[in-house]
Amino acid sequence: MSKNKPTLDSQAYITLAYLTTVAVGMMFDYKYYSNFSINIFEYADILDFLLAPVKNIQLTLFAFGSFALVWIFFWFDKIWQDKWPKTYKTFNFGISKERMERYRPFIFGFSMIAYLILASTFYGERMYKEYQEAPETIEVVFQSDQRAIQGHLIGKNSDYIFLETEDKVIKAIPVSSDVQEIIIHRP
Repeated sequence: MSKNKPTLDSQAYITLAYLTTVAVGMMFDYKYYSNFSINIFEYADILDFLLAPVKNIQLTLFAFGSFALVWIFFWFDKIWQDKWPKTYKTFNFGISKERMERYRPFIFGFSMIAYLILASTFYGERMYKEYQEAPETIEVVFQSDQRAIQGHLIGKNSDYIFLETEDKVIKAIPVSSDVQEIIIHRP
């Protein structure tokens, strides 16, 4: 009686890679907008996150770079395990190959989550620093009364434009609604 390991076909890998990229995009957006006290999940539509890999080239490059890094790490780990089993076992505190195979998914999962949290924190801080160094100033004019709001563009999605006004008020302006503005945070 042999144990069959489940295998994934190429379509499953593509789907998992895309879903991981979407999750990474969600974490990146959350970390960036949290610098402005904005909970982006309250303002974003699921479509904003599903299209994030297409709209943000940095996110796509990061995801592919991460996948390549993980693949290289596991490839190196397998070579090390096969070619130098004594040093591999010593490095893993004497844990047997079979036992290591059993815990590998948990180690991989924990490492990936920690890596994504660190990377999204770094990305959020970097994007916030870029915003502070050279904010893009825009003016939003409302069709109903021709009132205009000027401010620094924080970001936008399909439903909202996020601005920081000159008096440091953070506003979420609905793109297609009778509501003209929402004040998110006053310093």
